[in-house]
Amino acid sequence: MAAADARRCPRGHTRCAVPEGRAPCDGCRRPPQRGAAQEDEVDWDLFDIVSVNYYAYHARRVEYVRELTAYRRWGKPVATAEFGSCTYLGARELGGRGWNVVDHTEQPEEITGDLVRSERTQAAYITDVLDVFESMGLYAALVYDFVTPDAPHRPEPRYDLDMASYSIVRTLRERPDDPASAWHWEPKQAFHALARHYGRHVPRR
Repeated sequence: MAAADARRCPRGHTRCAVPEGRAPCDGCRRPPQRGAAQEDEVDWDLFDIVSVNYYAYHARRVEYVRELTAYRRWGKPVATAEFGSCTYLGARELGGRGWNVVDHTEQPEEITGDLVRSERTQAAYITDVLDVFESMGLYAALVYDFVTPDAPHRPEPRYDLDMASYSIVRTLRERPDDPASAWHWEPKQAFHALARHYGRHVPRR
């Protein structure tokens, strides 16, 4: 939709664009979807699923339930399009801003402050909130993220950019000082924690 069309739409660009998104494509229906930040104001009446990027941290389980229950007022399935944590002590409290601890003006880029790497922090947050999502019967919950190649792990804490990533695996480059070098990934504690969690739901043969 052109900008001029959006200006003519009395209730905003999204309300005008959604019907176009629902138009059949080769006979198939294309339900429009949106992953919204928690602070976004969205008219969820336009969409089939209430889909939120959820990075909140609460000390008590009941607070998660209270916050997520509010999204059910539209009478539609609720999904968390993103959830996760970075990989250092204190990351869960920073939620979706946990990545903002890298000084990109330095070469090589470096972690600001004296952060302490903690894969356990990441794994615990992910499995704790996943338990909440499942107890509430949410439609879907998508972990963010699997891998972040531009935030490789290094043994020196100051240059361990993986601490500032949400990935459940760590990136290891053949030559840490060369961002173009080949790389591979290795699982973090969160990877194994998720595997155990989902493994409990696999039917026994």
